[in-house]
Amino acid sequence: MKMLVTGAAGFIGSNFARHVLATSDDSVTVFDALTYAGNLDNLRDLESDPRYRFIEGNICDRDAVAAALEGHDTVVHFAAESHVDRSLLDPDVFVRSNCLGTNVMC
Repeated sequence: MKMLVTGAAGFIGSNFARHVLATSDDSVTVFDALTYAGNLDNLRDLESDPRYRFIEGNICDRDAVAAALEGHDTVVHFAAESHVDRSLLDPDVFVRSNCLGTNVMC
């Protein structure tokens, strides 16, 4: 199975991707905007696995999502704004990512 995992440069998503690659024959494509919560260092140990691929992109970008989805069998959606203290400073970013971005993924 070919799996697209959004937000997988973050803590939970990177551990999910690592688990899938360690326990199955599935391939994982990470789709992440690399914001404050995403860090490629979380994925460094996966770079040598031929079943791993990284695409930098934002879940609010319909064209980028459509392109990334091509050839995948399933999607696991972890991309979200989750730091409450940041939501108080700029709630629009949270609404855009968590609502619009999730709508695009659906």
